[in-house]
Amino acid sequence: MLEFNIEKDSALLLKDRIDRRYFSGIDIAEGYLIYSSESAYFSDNRYYLDLKRRLSNSPIKAELFSGLQDVEKFIKEKGIKRIYINFSKETVEDYNAYKNWGIEILDGREIINSLRTTKSEKEIEYIEKACKIAQKAYYNAIKKVKEGMSEIELKEIIEENLKKQNSTSAFDIIVAFGKGSAVPHHETGKTKLKKNQVILVDMGATYKGYLSDITRTAFFGKPSKEFIFAYDKVLRANLLAEEEIEDGFTCCEADAVARNYLKEHNLDKYFTHSLGHGVGLEIHENVVLSPRSEEKLRENAVFTIEPGVYFENKLGIRIEDTVCIKNGKVKRLFTDDKKLLIIKTN
Repeated sequence: MLEFNIEKDSALLLKDRIDRRYFSGIDIAEGYLIYSSESAYFSDNRYYLDLKRRLSNSPIKAELFSGLQDVEKFIKEKGIKRIYINFSKETVEDYNAYKNWGIEILDGREIINSLRTTKSEKEIEYIEKACKIAQKAYYNAIKKVKEGMSEIELKEIIEENLKKQNSTSAFDIIVAFGKGSAVPHHETGKTKLKKNQVILVDMGATYKGYLSDITRTAFFGKPSKEFIFAYDKVLRANLLAEEEIEDGFTCCEADAVARNYLKEHNLDKYFTHSLGHGVGLEIHENVVLSPRSEEKLRENAVFTIEPGVYFENKLGIRIEDTVCIKNGKVKRLFTDDKKLLIIKTN
């Protein structure tokens, strides 16, 4: 079991599926997990027997769930006087039910986020495997690019390449051609690829529940000098962030490394989002590498580095990697060189 500081007569009460999976190592659609010195996982008849089998060698005990009164009874029998819940994921209905138990209810987000931010060696191994899968799927798919294909067609080719590796997409893949790339969260559609256009792909893969996140920007045809200049500066901002960010950096300091470099080249006003975000069982986890966050990056934190520039109604460029802090420095979990990929047209 995970170790964390919590009062002896207290417990985490987790309903969110991802939180339950993180603390128990078991993924089931519904249930309640009480995580404390005596832990219990409540599930109904649909999952109970399988859960009991999977927890047979765990200190967490499987309990049959017929209603919240079962959870309340366990808490009172164990002398638990306060529960920490995930305020960002609980329903008002459940919160109001907990209040009737006569115990103290506290915000458990800090406990949960601090644990999930620092990854174990096994978690990093799984994320790195998800990175390898995503990288292979992207480069296999980009070979199939041709004039007249739609964004959706390229998206489907990527998905097929993920499937061939027994993986699925970590989130809804973004494929943006031309001016669609100027919208950071472009909605993949029926736009067809023409000569001399940007191809931006934002995608990820899954491996044993863990996710990866990668964005690559290629060019179909002959890029202009202005595009090559902007791409070079985004790439240098990306590499500079990898080089300079280290254990103990605040998120705003990390963001500033890339943002200040782009500012030197009058491109910072086109960098319209944060430098990155945490990655793990969810594609957006704590931390957020924004200009406003004073949270610190620590050893074994996994996050993205994704500088980008977006020229309205023209084009966008983003280069994103999933990385971790290892031995005090950034370790990149992808292996390609990220140089501009120019796809020749007939």
